[in-house]
This record gives sequence, structure tokens and C-alpha cells, in this order.
Amino acid sequence: MTEADEGGLESFTRQDLRKATKFVEGDYSGINPRSFYRKLKRAVEEIQDPNGFKYETEGTQNADLEIESEEVGQKTGTVKGRLRADSDWLEVGNGELEYRPYGPHGAASAILGVVMLLLGIGGAGILWTLLGIVATGGGIYGYTRKERDTFPIIHQDAIRVLLTGEVSERTKEGEKETRTDIFANMSVVFSGDVFVAVDSGSLDELDWTFRREVVNQVKQWHNQVVESDREKLQIESGFIWQLKGWTDRDVQKHRGIIEGAQSGLIRDAPFEYRVAYTDLLKDQLTQEMQETLKTHEDELMAELEELAEDVDVYVEREGLQHTSQLEGSPGEPNPELDPE
Repeated sequence: MTEADEGGLESFTRQDLRKATKFVEGDYSGINPRSFYRKLKRAVEEIQDPNGFKYETEGTQNADLEIESEEVGQKTGTVKGRLRADSDWLEVGNGELEYRPYGPHGAASAILGVVMLLLGIGGAGILWTLLGIVATGGGIYGYTRKERDTFPIIHQDAIRVLLTGEVSERTKEGEKETRTDIFANMSVVFSGDVFVAVDSGSLDELDWTFRREVVNQVKQWHNQVVESDREKLQIESGFIWQLKGWTDRDVQKHRGIIEGAQSGLIRDAPFEYRVAYTDLLKDQLTQEMQETLKTHEDELMAELEELAEDVDVYVEREGLQHTSQLEGSPGEPNPELDPE
């Protein structure tokens, strides 16, 4: 019998989790896998930081805990379970980009200047010629002028857990009743990652000319990470792109482009994409900010180790309780692993 509904978590393997920033492994035996999964989920939800409870978990027994019997009539089988937990996004520092603050203004002024210059040369008078020269010169200066500005970078902690193993059904015959339960010998991998992204929620605080540059930069990073041409995004630049800026100032549109590009690199992305994009953004941080992030990764490792220890204590305690119950404690029959 398989317990799995559509709409569960994305599939990931032990090899995927071993590529994580941090990971811890453990082996557990003599425990009901359903009880183990409930305890595991509760333990993750109880992790706290200075802001309170840290993680929001994803995963249910119906969709993400699979228990399969191996053969019809047999009382052995396999178990596989997945759990994911994400923290809130928090600011970690700022990235810095070079941009043209007056690029659109300069492009428009240069074109207007050329028009006035042609009118002056064509007989409209010396005034038009002089105005054309001034406007063209000012436009070129504005277009070529460059400055640097910063944009916020945020980070999120993500925990993923994969449990795999074998289950067996045990039945205790009593004088008045029969009690049945299942036990599992499982190997569990706890993995933790710190993902980094551009904060799209703060775009309205940026000047619109710089915001367009940030959008273009996210597109460039996206194209550096993805593997196929089909996944790559179109990127515009140059004089015409600067001129188009006058009709491309909507912050909601810019936010949608960044969130769409980053969703393909973080939330809904292959693991390799997430790590590569995180590394690109880490390079934008100052050395001090990178050290802060490294310290945070060490704290995440401590969380994983504490989580594994918490589960160890639970398994030792519950394993003894299960043994005691099966050796004669009264209770209702509880079949868990039915042959198909």
C-alpha cells in the first residue's frame, strides 16, 4: 500500500541533500514512521530565533510519507518521507552596481539637440543651431555620466529532510485481543541551506533609472546560471534601451520581472541553480557581510545537529515504549501496514 497524494513536495534524493551547505545524517530503528514524521515536523516548527518561531514547514503524512508493502501478503515494506521548512527572508546586506542615472534624460536630450541643430542648419536661424549644440552636448554628458548605488540583498534558511528505510509489521497475540503496529529502520538526512536573493519588496525605494539596471542585472545573473538557451531571458542595453526608460518606470512591472527570474533560480529551481545563484549574490557582498553570512551558516549547522539530537532522544524513548506495549499492554488493534 502506498500512502501518497498528488501535490506533495518536490522530489529530492540523498545525493541532492549531501550537496547542501550543511547536512547531518542519522540512523534510527524501532520506531513507528508515522510517529517519527509527526515528531520531526513538530521539532522543526519549535526551532526559534530572536524573532520567535523561525520556520514554516511544508509536508504532510498523506502526501509526503510513503509506506509500501513489498509483496502481497508480506508484512514488510519500505518507507520514504520528505519534509521542508523555510524561514522568513531577512536582509543580509547590500550589493552595488554602476549605472547611468541620467541615461534616459541624456538620450532624449541628445535626440532633441540633433533635431534643433538640423533645423538651425536648414535655415531656422542661429538660435536653433546654438540650442541644438547645447542640448546635444548636455545630452551626451548626461548619457555618459555614471554613478554607483546599492540595492538590498536578503537571505533565507531552508531545511530539507529525507527519511528512507524498511518497515515491518509486528503482531502480538493476547488472550482477548490482537495488537498490531509497524516499526521502521530508517536512515535520515537533515540538510540546511542559506539562499540569497535580491529584495524585490524594496524596489520602490530605488530611483527608477537604477531600478531598471537592477532588473537587467538579475536577468544577466539568471542567464549565467541556467543551462539551456530556452531558459534564458532577453536583455536589452545601449542607447535605445535608455531611451525606452521613459515608458518603463512601473515598479510593479520591475518587481514581477525580478520575482519571475528569481523563482526559476531559488524556489522552483534545480538545486544546482539555487547554489550557483546564491554564490553570485554572495560575491556582491562586502567581506564583512560575507563573514556575517558564514557565521549564520554555522548557526544553521548547529540547528541541524540539535534537531538530530532531539530526534535521537525521542527515538530512544519511543522505541522502549513501543516494545513495552507490544509485550502485553492492552489497547485497540492498530493495523498500519496492510497487504495490497
